[in-house]
Amino acid sequence: MISRFILVFSLIFQTFGVWAQDSIPVNTRTRTYFSPTENFVSQLYDNPAINYYAHTFSISEIQIGWKQQNANKAILPQLGSEVSNFSFNAFSYMPLKANSKVWGSAYFKKGRKEKVEWNEASDYLMVYPYVVADSIGGEMDFEEYYFAGGYAQEHERLTWGIYGNYRALIEYRKIDPRPKNIVSDLRASIGISVKLNRQYLAGIALHAGKYKQTNDLKFFSELGSAVTYNLSGLGMDYVRFRRGATSIYYDGERYGASIEILPRNKTGLSGAFGYEKFSFEKIISDLNDLPLNELKQNEMKAELAYTSFQSVHQWGIRTKASYQKRKGIESLIGSASTNVYEKTGEAEQLSVKRTDITLSGVYGRDKNQRLTWYVSPRAGFNSFEMEYLDPARVMKLEYLSGGMNFFASAGYKKSAFQLTLDGEYRNNSTADLQLTEINKEQIALAGVYAAYDNLSTNNWTTNIELRWNYTLPKNRGIFIKLNWQHDSYKSDLHRETLQAHCGFVF
Repeated sequence: MISRFILVFSLIFQTFGVWAQDSIPVNTRTRTYFSPTENFVSQLYDNPAINYYAHTFSISEIQIGWKQQNANKAILPQLGSEVSNFSFNAFSYMPLKANSKVWGSAYFKKGRKEKVEWNEASDYLMVYPYVVADSIGGEMDFEEYYFAGGYAQEHERLTWGIYGNYRALIEYRKIDPRPKNIVSDLRASIGISVKLNRQYLAGIALHAGKYKQTNDLKFFSELGSAVTYNLSGLGMDYVRFRRGATSIYYDGERYGASIEILPRNKTGLSGAFGYEKFSFEKIISDLNDLPLNELKQNEMKAELAYTSFQSVHQWGIRTKASYQKRKGIESLIGSASTNVYEKTGEAEQLSVKRTDITLSGVYGRDKNQRLTWYVSPRAGFNSFEMEYLDPARVMKLEYLSGGMNFFASAGYKKSAFQLTLDGEYRNNSTADLQLTEINKEQIALAGVYAAYDNLSTNNWTTNIELRWNYTLPKNRGIFIKLNWQHDSYKSDLHRETLQAHCGFVF
């Protein structure tokens, strides 16, 4: 299966490269595509009709890679402290005709997560806190597949576009406790844009998706099984479903809309606003499809920028903001009759609010192919608050952050070198954890305490990336990319991440 995936997409993207036949030198296209200015505004391109104006050149890339991440302890126990994986990635963006463009991407990952605790589900940050958990945990093997593609066509005043992606994930463990999780995540968008005048465009897009995850947790040891918990937030769980209800599935959907305005030549004021509603039910399949929890999430995000990328001196300023609110509803379950439970009502018990605001800028010079450089400072505010209503429990965290990114690209004969240096410091300005009605049976609180101890401390991140590109005949190229990242927390937590990739560009 893996070899077939790699072979099929290698052939597809090589075919794309034959179609494209861009006359711009491959090293120039690579330098431009990965420069901070080309990707300075990003939310606009959630509209597939706007994505028609993302790039003025074609580029395709196929790469294989490796990642190794190790920490002395997990930042979030539910995600594990170590990750290693092999990956295959491919993407392409190109004109088909004078007035149409197509783009696509695909990846495959195979690897392992180590020391996962208090979580036996996949996509934890999507379905939290409604997961089945236990105190043992362990490693999780995984395979992940992703496919995406879009098409846009420009007419005299109107441009239309469509886009879709699909992600499939399987995670499992070969020793007790033995989860087997299967994820299916499908998303699609359709959009249009209209030319307001010679410079500006306005667009609107609709987005929808379907999410499904199945979990089947089993024990085969003759010595017995560990206690399992159906968690509901901040250490709470359904007491009556301990040691059972381990075959579950999540049934979810999403829909939303966005509006955009931008200059066609990337010089001027641009803005984007989007709204998305995501909801799912957690259902116990081995208890006659009993709906145990429902989560409803509303998210708004906005991006406003002014850019000037047409002259030798290129600069821009941007602000991004997002607000997410999650509402958790628990089912009220009546007495069992012949092991059949009935939902008799529901109660809203959980509230999660998250706010992220970032102000950033970029300045640099792109005078010739020999040397290009940019500096990109940024500052941000982040807030997270989770509240459980009865019994009253709350976790609140706030951060102020500042960072700087430096990008440089230099060419010499057939070679081109890219260097990226990035650093960020996050200062915890507010940290509060209040828990009431604690009893000795609520051992799942261990995961809450561990996460709070790490997230409530100051931390900093350093990242270095090097990339070497070499031009081959027929305007194609090869590359090698190395990346190192260090994360350090004042809670005596540190994490190292190493990545290496190589591949072809055409």
